[in-house]
Amino acid sequence: MYITVLGATGRTGRIVVERLLAQGHSVRAAVRKSKNAAGLNADLVTFDLTSSDPDRFAAVFAGTDAVINAAATSSMMKKQADLVDRAGVIAAIDAAAALGVKRWIQVSMMGSGESGRVPVYLRAIGQAKHAADTHLAASGMAWTVVRPPWLTDGPAAGLVTVGERVPEGSLTRADLAAVAVECLDATTTHDRMLEVTSGDLPIREALRSLI
Repeated sequence: MYITVLGATGRTGRIVVERLLAQGHSVRAAVRKSKNAAGLNADLVTFDLTSSDPDRFAAVFAGTDAVINAAATSSMMKKQADLVDRAGVIAAIDAAAALGVKRWIQVSMMGSGESGRVPVYLRAIGQAKHAADTHLAASGMAWTVVRPPWLTDGPAAGLVTVGERVPEGSLTRADLAAVAVECLDATTTHDRMLEVTSGDLPIREALRSLI
């Protein structure tokens, strides 16, 4: 399978790329600046989510079977969140669908669209991500939105709780990456928004047990 990873130089995106390569997938790593891509042994393409150049979108998505979007703004400002997490991701979704991509897995944020579940300083990002998540659901692609809680940099535990709504907690980026990659082959995750946190079930079992 040929998979494009958006946000491939981020702390989650890098782990996603590594897991995909370890499983034998061909990976196109979309990076905003090539100088940040040291150590990524994937096919690199420079791509800014704020780009309006259709040729850049074609370079990223042409020939792609699936997309894992791990991109996110590093700013908490509403203007930047709207530019990247909402408008940028929506434009990328539309371009991918138009180019024949069949599968899109989106890393979002727990509580997106529910202001009461998101800290005040993250609400602009949550609202932007919710808009992109909702747009993805109408894209015509087989889609999955993965909504994690507070992320840590600890080692993977391989054990999670997953569902449409789960108790808040924390999750390692390594486990989040594993969930995103596992969703590729789990048809039980198609066309669903799922929350995930650390838990008691192995990731594959947790995803395949979804009703």
